[in-house]
Amino acid sequence: MIRRLTLVTNPDVCNLRCPLCFLNQRGRAYGKGEMPLDVAIASIEKYGGAGGLREVIPSTMGEPLLYSKFAELLDYCSAVHIPMNLTTNGTFPGVWGSDCGMQKLVRGCSDIKVSCMGFSEEIVREMMPGIAFEKWKGNVLRLIEVADCIKNGAATVSLQVTLHKKMLSQAREILAWAESVGIDRIKWNLPVFLASGERLRCEYDVLAEDVERMRNLLKSDKVRCEGSLFFDVPSIKNRAVNDGESLKDGVRGCSLFEEEIWVMPDGSVQYCPNPEKRFGDPDAPGAKCESCLLFRG
Repeated sequence: MIRRLTLVTNPDVCNLRCPLCFLNQRGRAYGKGEMPLDVAIASIEKYGGAGGLREVIPSTMGEPLLYSKFAELLDYCSAVHIPMNLTTNGTFPGVWGSDCGMQKLVRGCSDIKVSCMGFSEEIVREMMPGIAFEKWKGNVLRLIEVADCIKNGAATVSLQVTLHKKMLSQAREILAWAESVGIDRIKWNLPVFLASGERLRCEYDVLAEDVERMRNLLKSDKVRCEGSLFFDVPSIKNRAVNDGESLKDGVRGCSLFEEEIWVMPDGSVQYCPNPEKRFGDPDAPGAKCESCLLFRG
């Protein structure tokens, strides 16, 4: 039974140009266009009909709040009582930056994760070009305030931190800030690189000794700390743990995600989050399941 449904609604539409984005690593657009609303609704109807679907995740590539039908999709999910699990880059474009827009988001989502790739103006300018650090931080604070006002039924507010080499010294500061402002959870994720991203790997990858140090440092009684930082070392360093593959409906998928599927803009279905399969070189050694554990949870 499918529990989590990811709709890749607008993979090529974003207002930032982050160097670790898979499409930027790839050096070109995904090229599959935007998902028509009827494809999104049909997918929810298909997999939600048995009553097992717990959440819908809009676009794991691009900025989901820039999907032209996002408001309609959010309304539909609310009407059928299936919450969204939203990950956004923190810009909150258009109406979503207003109090009214944020209220609609926290009422219609189970969790809102805001991407974080640095905690200073210098690092944010490099890693999330297109938004100022103080603007990003202010948006997160406003979102928390809106959620606190609604309280019952409001989404939790989380951070999704890409813990790359250049921001290791800021990690403890991020955790302390999250504790002080009421963040519910932090997903500490290590960067993932396509086969074509060797230059980026040299610049941003995290050494094994730093992984162990961060694991010991990033603990909290106030904020739930999760993410690929805390997974086994073989999966962290993108080594093959097993081929992890099985057949589902004639499609080769990943046994680690048996209750999840990814629907592409054209309605085609994939059963594995591995970025090498989707955005990189499908014949590369990393196109089996060595990166899959990085996307668990």
